[in-house]
Amino acid sequence: HVVAGSTELAVQVGGKGRPYHAEVVEFDAEADVAVLRVPGLDAPALDFGNGLGPGDDSVVVGFPANGPYTISPTRVREKINARGLDIYDSQSVVREVYALRGIVREGNSGGPLIDADGNVVGMVFARSATDDETGYALTRAEIADELDAGAAERAPQPTGQCTN
Repeated sequence: HVVAGSTELAVQVGGKGRPYHAEVVEFDAEADVAVLRVPGLDAPALDFGNGLGPGDDSVVVGFPANGPYTISPTRVREKINARGLDIYDSQSVVREVYALRGIVREGNSGGPLIDADGNVVGMVFARSATDDETGYALTRAEIADELDAGAAERAPQPTGQCTN
């Protein structure tokens, strides 16, 4: 939902330095996942971990509320198959997600969920509408197909309509 309808995207490494132009090379409105390619970026890729279980510590990384780069501690409550709607509220989908205890705010969407070893284990996509200390992240298994497709694709892909 973050890149839907976008025409220009930028990536900033570690929350500092110059922004880099980014292109969407994979977009899935049902999974709520996009993969970006950033030409000219010379930065190490993050490694992927195997996953998390209930009680495991993690962190959410991003720019919540359009503010500064933050790292927020979270803990996995449970891994669930959550039924919801795609980003356009047009069809029902089931996603494998982590329910997280911690502060997930607007602006964390699309950012990585990192395990205690510094590996990516998911992608943050939502916060609870009823509990300020609950957020949600797609599991690595849930985003694996999109990551693989994005790694193989070099041409920019359409991002559909804006969701706002």
